[in-house]
Amino acid sequence: MMMSVRMILAAVLVLAAGSDPIFKLLPPDGTPPGWKRSGEERLFIGAALYRHINGGAELYHQHGFDRLAVQDYMNGAHEVRAEIYRMHDPAGAAAVFAELTTGMATQKLYGTACVLDDYQVLFHRGPCCVSLTAYENSAESKAGMAALAAAIDAALAGNSK
Repeated sequence: MMMSVRMILAAVLVLAAGSDPIFKLLPPDGTPPGWKRSGEERLFIGAALYRHINGGAELYHQHGFDRLAVQDYMNGAHEVRAEIYRMHDPAGAAAVFAELTTGMATQKLYGTACVLDDYQVLFHRGPCCVSLTAYENSAESKAGMAALAAAIDAALAGNSK
């Protein structure tokens, strides 16, 4: 009986995932040109975050985690993962960002504040903390991360109006 309830809940979450408003923040294919979504978008709500980042989920939960949208993008052999962590309020997103970036120099290129390196872009805006991760250090991956970060930031800025 308990297994049946779990299976039904899992199926409902999978079916509902594509309709979640957070997915509207993820850029479509062609952002930037040549890049496409790879695989299905994934949604983690509440305690389900532990299935995605078992060792790091507690940080997000301490600051009011609501949900996470994950989408991979590819351009040939180049891959970037986009993750949008939605917290219950902007203070939670700012607190997560501050803990993740302690000791790093922040910039204002994306969101309220961001940090950049060869493999990752992290920023926060409103109730969201965004991570874009490349799996190799190349000009194509950096350009992909930059374009995806700009598109997500614009969607977040438009979403708050």
